[in-house]
Amino acid sequence: MAEPSHKTLEEAAEWYAILRDGQASDEHKSSWRKWLDAKPENKKAWGFVEKISHNFEALQQTPDPHATADNLYSANQRLRQRRRLLSGMMSIAVIGFLGQLSWNKKWLPNSVMALATDYHTGVGQQRNITLADGSQIWLNTATAINVDFSEQQRRIQLLHGEIYIETAKDLNRSFIVDTTHGRLTALGTQFNVLNHQKDIELAVYQGAVSVQTHNDQQAKLQQGETTRFSTHQIQPKQPVITARQAWRQGLLVAEDMTLKELIAELNRYQHRYINISDEIAQLKVYGSFPRSDTDRVLVMLTRVLPIQVRQVFPGWIKLEPSRS
Repeated sequence: MAEPSHKTLEEAAEWYAILRDGQASDEHKSSWRKWLDAKPENKKAWGFVEKISHNFEALQQTPDPHATADNLYSANQRLRQRRRLLSGMMSIAVIGFLGQLSWNKKWLPNSVMALATDYHTGVGQQRNITLADGSQIWLNTATAINVDFSEQQRRIQLLHGEIYIETAKDLNRSFIVDTTHGRLTALGTQFNVLNHQKDIELAVYQGAVSVQTHNDQQAKLQQGETTRFSTHQIQPKQPVITARQAWRQGLLVAEDMTLKELIAELNRYQHRYINISDEIAQLKVYGSFPRSDTDRVLVMLTRVLPIQVRQVFPGWIKLEPSRS
């Protein structure tokens, strides 16, 4: 049987929220049973929600995150030295599994593989490193890279996540960033690279960066330009949004951004999952928001938009049209 649709999963979560609060009437319970028996997809979605909710609550209640990691990954002997991050990754598995990647579980091996990379960050973490040549790299939330410097070149491999790079001058060695969709080559520049999985987003803030996709399409971006590219296509260049790099200062800056886009960005920085109703998804949002304080962001949004916040069950929040 195929995985439950996001709509069916959300229905299951709604029923779970109703039944778990202890206030469900006999009518509620009867309606839930009818929904459960209506089709096999509903039963599978219900099983997912039960399992995920129990796992999330167990993670919250476990006093020792190392013990949590031991229980969940005891078979992975190679990863024992990095259990703190592994525990965080398991939380990603619990919540990110729900909707952010539409039930595509292929991301999990990448997250586990990140533990063996040269540099990585967990969800909500950021890190700044200085390389041997003096270049600086900022790693955003849930990012993993490898570094390979030789006498001929300086090479960064971006496995997933987002990085901002300030390259040091070196006339004898090019600076290369390899991604899942192609290669970037820069000289004396500042640029941002975000792996969206389906494509790569590049923004150049200083200097120039050339793009070569895996099927050999090429383009060159100058300062103030941005594009997205996949293995088979490079999108037309657009003016760069300067505020996009504000993540290094701990901010999410919305300039003519839809609420759906803002929430998708916010979901990258937390273990919880925020879902949004279609009726309010296209509302426009403007302003600066603290990326590390989700609750404060939600309060700010409810003050300026006709929306309300509802917790469906632990780890899952839904934004809906305001009833007032």
